[in-house]
Amino acid sequence: MADSGAVARVDRGGRPRDPGNDTAILDAALDLLIERGAAGTSIEAIARRAEVAKLTVYRRWHSKEELLLAALEHARNPDPDHPQAANSLDEVVEHTAELLSQPRFRALMARVIGASVDHPRLVHAYTTRYLQPRLAALADTAQRAIDAGSFPPDTDPTAIQDILTSSIGFALLHNGGDTTAEQIKHRLHTMLRQMGYRASSS
Repeated sequence: MADSGAVARVDRGGRPRDPGNDTAILDAALDLLIERGAAGTSIEAIARRAEVAKLTVYRRWHSKEELLLAALEHARNPDPDHPQAANSLDEVVEHTAELLSQPRFRALMARVIGASVDHPRLVHAYTTRYLQPRLAALADTAQRAIDAGSFPPDTDPTAIQDILTSSIGFALLHNGGDTTAEQIKHRLHTMLRQMGYRASSS
């Protein structure tokens, strides 16, 4: 992942790494993944789009799948290795709705799901390194809401987790139209209320 604010790292050839090149490569990889999918993206095409030598790309990443995973992390979160649980479910809903209302993000998620057949290692790595830690953080947030009395005491936190993650599928099904953040928030709040959710007065 790009580290534009840090001292340049050293690549495999012993040369200092240019953070600007890292960002250009990751942005190019992300653009091509969205445009062409994983199968239609190559190291050569990424290097051309980033306007760097192909060797520059290979010095940084062992394979196309490793580079595409780095691009996904680069796009999603400035600190992908340490996801923090949100302060409240309302905060989760706000963030989720804003993210899913973006056509580019929906297109990216569609490409990731579509890569499961031809590039299962990419999807497995994405799930293990990115998705599962965030689902665990979401479950922690849900459990805190249950403990605070915002749900009936016998509520299963994984059910809350399932409701929120299913919103991704809902947004992808409506990828051809305009899905606004307000529409997604309304849907999520409605589903949570059906489970007995009562937002805190604060």
